[in-house]
Amino acid sequence: MFTVQEFWNNIDQINPYKSLGELAKASGIDYHRLTQQRSRGYMPKPEDLLRLSGATRKTIEALLTGRTGKAFYSERTERIANRCEYTATETQLFMVEQILGLPTEYTVTKKEAERHTSGSIA
Repeated sequence: MFTVQEFWNNIDQINPYKSLGELAKASGIDYHRLTQQRSRGYMPKPEDLLRLSGATRKTIEALLTGRTGKAFYSERTERIANRCEYTATETQLFMVEQILGLPTEYTVTKKEAERHTSGSIA
C-alpha cells in the first residue's frame, strides 16, 4: 500500500506545470485547500483526484502509485466528478475513501490527537 507522502511525491513528478499553484488553477481546485491537504498529510477528495487526473492527463492510478499506463480520463469522467462535488454526501465520500483504503480526515486527525496527547505527557 502507498502512503500519502508517496502520493504527493508522485504529484510533484507528474505535475506538467511549474508549480502546485498552477496545477491547482488548471484543475479548478482551490490552491489553499490543496496546500493544506498536502501539509497535513491528507488525500484529496475523490472528485479532486479526478480533477488532478484531468489536469495532468494521467490516470488516478498513476497519481496514486506513480505507475503510468493507459489514460482513462475522459470528459464523461469530468462530468461525473462535477456531479459528485455537489451531490455526494460526506458519508458517501467517506465510504469511497474506505473502499479505496485511503486515510480519511478522521483517521489523520485521530492520529494527530494521539500524537499530541502522548507527547504532552513527559
